[in-house]
Amino acid sequence: MKYSQFNSILPFDEHYIMFNTYSNGLLALEPMLKDLIEAARAEGIDNLEEVHPSLFQAMKENGFLIENETDEVEKIKQLRYAIDFNESTYHLTINPTMNCNFKCWYCYETHVKNSRMSEEIIERVNTFLTTQIVHNEKIRSFNLSWFGGEPLLYFYDIVLPIMNHFNKVSDEKQIERGINFTSNGYLINQKMVDVFKKNNVTALQITLDGYGEEHDTVRYVSSTRGSYEKIIENVLLMLKHEIFIRLRINYTHTNIQNCHKIIDDLIPLNQRERQFLMLDFHRVWQDHVPQQEGFISAQIDKFRKAGFTVNSNLSMDNVRNSCYADKKNSAVINYNGDVFKCTARDFTTFKRDGYINEGGEIIWENGSLENRMDIKFKNKPCLSCKLLPVCNGGCSQHAVEYIAKGEEYCIFDHDENKKNEVVRQKIKDLVDFD
Repeated sequence: MKYSQFNSILPFDEHYIMFNTYSNGLLALEPMLKDLIEAARAEGIDNLEEVHPSLFQAMKENGFLIENETDEVEKIKQLRYAIDFNESTYHLTINPTMNCNFKCWYCYETHVKNSRMSEEIIERVNTFLTTQIVHNEKIRSFNLSWFGGEPLLYFYDIVLPIMNHFNKVSDEKQIERGINFTSNGYLINQKMVDVFKKNNVTALQITLDGYGEEHDTVRYVSSTRGSYEKIIENVLLMLKHEIFIRLRINYTHTNIQNCHKIIDDLIPLNQRERQFLMLDFHRVWQDHVPQQEGFISAQIDKFRKAGFTVNSNLSMDNVRNSCYADKKNSAVINYNGDVFKCTARDFTTFKRDGYINEGGEIIWENGSLENRMDIKFKNKPCLSCKLLPVCNGGCSQHAVEYIAKGEEYCIFDHDENKKNEVVRQKIKDLVDFD
């Protein structure tokens, strides 16, 4: 037997917890057992079977000990291939416009005033949907996402006609489908919610930049009019109608102090409505003040103790739950017909991965699709890392950008403390320490 590459042993209170990032195996250890395991690693792990047979057996059963001939990295490669090359599902994202009714200081997108998808591009998109859903025998499910810009700016002129066509061809083929939006949430009203329900809109991601006035300094309608209260009102409205909301809270070292006050505005939700809400904390990437993970965790714990579901960006699962852009069957169609894989970069034409042609076919340029799908497992530090089953070098966009420069990289800066925080969060996801 050999000791798995994906094992970690971390202190928790007066004990230790052993965790494996591939098997999700977990063992609580007394300090003596932790020392015994470390000694066995140094002298030969098979010796542990004679010294402590029950511990040896528990480690085998939970994936901490594996057969000598097991190629652990190859197992991750096979798992990733099965997920990212799955041809039975498709994820299409559409930017109906690159215009927006807000101008957040940290936004990486270039807002293009008066940009909107033309009738010609709408027709190409509809043709693409028909081809993929009706004529592609492999497709069993289709996820349609709306992004931008603010996708609700031209909701009735662009979004609704495409949604109507999407639902029509999906009904014809009888496939599973989902429609979701990434929106700032300001333009939503009862009429729009009624359309959402009628047209199978299942989820929205809406962002708050902290609580109250701190949010309003970032997302505002005018110098005298903020947006926090209106967005909260619209979130509550959609939850009342059982539309799933991922409420993303963008935090900085300044606004994190008051983020827990958002709880007060969500307290009116009943238990049923809360089931449709997930909160998601993300640090604004331009905020360079050193993170205080303990303080951020304390803020998250306040939401959880108030009865809300909170996702942590430390709780990564980049292989089993990989990014849409990592998957072969995914594309982002911009308002002008340019095609991309990733929504987290600027949508300028010279950065595009392809385009949608007159026949509604996506043309991938310069081998962009093949290059992206082949980019994983080429970063040497990842192949010996304990986080490979959950991190895998981050998303494919990270890999494309670093490896194109010929650079080895680590999204945690090769910092074992940062890696251990990821493991610690995975353990917290599985164990209720209260």
